[in-house]
Amino acid sequence: MLPLAHNWLYVTLVLMMEGFQFGPYPTFMGRPKKDKVEVAGGTAFYAGKGKDVLTSGSFPEYGDDFPGGYLVYPAVMSGGRGNDTYRFESDLFEWGFIADGGGGKDTVKFSKESPFNPCCYDELTRVDTVLINKRDVLVISTDLNDGGRSNGVIFSDPFGRLDKANKIEKVKFGNKKYKFKKFYKSLKKAPNSGNDYSELFSFSESTFSELGAAGILNLEGIDDLTTLDDGSYLGIAAYNNNLVDGTLG
Repeated sequence: MLPLAHNWLYVTLVLMMEGFQFGPYPTFMGRPKKDKVEVAGGTAFYAGKGKDVLTSGSFPEYGDDFPGGYLVYPAVMSGGRGNDTYRFESDLFEWGFIADGGGGKDTVKFSKESPFNPCCYDELTRVDTVLINKRDVLVISTDLNDGGRSNGVIFSDPFGRLDKANKIEKVKFGNKKYKFKKFYKSLKKAPNSGNDYSELFSFSESTFSELGAAGILNLEGIDDLTTLDDGSYLGIAAYNNNLVDGTLG
């Protein structure tokens, strides 16, 4: 299912605008005003200004060669300017790549039962947090029974180290809100907490190139990994969002 494929205005906008494509993910463009869209797995959506609500439509592909027997196709979401919300409504088969690239007060919403919820833990699930290139944050859950990685999110420049417009301000689980920095620190500290569940968490630092080589991330279709490592890929989100807004000079 492609987002808003039934909407004549959306189709007209796509024909009028040529956005850049991020790796293998086909580009879909929003409207200058508020977008409320389910972004299909394996695609990228750029919303521009407005209080946009983008929901992950990631989905699994099953195969014996994948860890746990499946591979989840992520949704690439970029809200642009405005107070945007990125939603992960399930606690299973949720993979996303969030590159806000536009400013505003932005919130990432998970279900209360998400394995990333700082208030809880599951004895059958490991949660790994990786600081990538000292800038991006990857969080993955792994089923300890079969080794499948059913949930994962990459937050692109959530601290605004390259550009303050990229910051992610809040993370929400059900009705519970956390500042992104507090959410990140809780995951970073969990492996060394000394609690009985500390072994269910890990924290490390890496690069996109290393994660791709290790098979932790599927980077097939991204020809030049240096654009990930140096952060220049974020320019795609900024350009496409500005294109939606009509602010390119």
